[in-house]
Amino acid sequence: MHPKGHKIMVKKVFVATCLVLCFFSAQAGGYAIRIIKSGESIGLLANLYDISIGSIMRLNNLESELMYPGDKLKIPLLDATGGVSELAPSPPPGFVTHTIQAGEALSTVAKHYDISLEAIVGANPDISSLDMLPVGLELLIPPAAGLVTTIAGGTDLISLIQENHLNIRRVLDTNNIHSPNDIRTGMMVFLPEVEPTDALERLAKVREEENRYVWPVQGRITSYFGRRNLGMGTSSFHSAIDVAAPTGTPVQASRSGTVVYSGWSTRGYGNLIKVQHPGGSETWYAHNSKILVSVGDYVNQGDVIGRVGSTGLSTGPHLHFEIHEAGKAIDPLVYLR
Repeated sequence: MHPKGHKIMVKKVFVATCLVLCFFSAQAGGYAIRIIKSGESIGLLANLYDISIGSIMRLNNLESELMYPGDKLKIPLLDATGGVSELAPSPPPGFVTHTIQAGEALSTVAKHYDISLEAIVGANPDISSLDMLPVGLELLIPPAAGLVTTIAGGTDLISLIQENHLNIRRVLDTNNIHSPNDIRTGMMVFLPEVEPTDALERLAKVREEENRYVWPVQGRITSYFGRRNLGMGTSSFHSAIDVAAPTGTPVQASRSGTVVYSGWSTRGYGNLIKVQHPGGSETWYAHNSKILVSVGDYVNQGDVIGRVGSTGLSTGPHLHFEIHEAGKAIDPLVYLR
């Protein structure tokens, strides 16, 4: 595995368009107010208005990119409506461009060009999301896997090549560089086979913010969240959804976090797993036939933590899945994607 890649810094040509927002300041240097909608992120809005993530975070005094539906965000009006635009540098030899169309995701673009998702990220390491790219965004499509970086002032290309353990002649030939005079500030250079490690790690975090909870198991919902009529004038409140699946089906962590409970429950849950997430929310996974994690383990979103079963008070194999926010059970279907 190659060392961590270098981030690309590219400014695109931007034609100002009207911001459709709730309120805007008419004064130069002012800002517009945007109400965050479900699925939106700071990175997505930065791409939408062709401004930097840093400018949004500085204006809003933010330390984290995490936003929730309903939050108010200030969009720098001067930045978002133009100013001095700069021509984007030419892509390296052999690259083509692709403009995102409605309904397209990075995975579908990768499939269309028969390249890996990592290869597209390496060619576009500053993209804001893996799943929610704005329509009209222009992507670079590389001829092979690698990392695109931009020569900044004072960058020593030869040292950069050596740091990534690459063959100097191969890199120079790949980029049609024949002499030191060919190297200039702002030039995009392709480093073959270098993994975009930093970009992939950042985008994994963005993906989890965009998809706070994912389905822990696929199957038919047999019981929904809310009051249930038990007959004979009695009812109970079901604080989860039940998803039927065959015994032994893998149960995945709906969100990254730390396991805070792993074992038998005396409250009818059978084999129960509780995972605590950033901010204090928890997900509960009950009736497992097998538990694959221990208290204190850190699990990533999508990691297999157990197996579907019918332990405890259960009428058949299924996963009983709860989400707790601020210590209170909430309907998982509000958040699941």
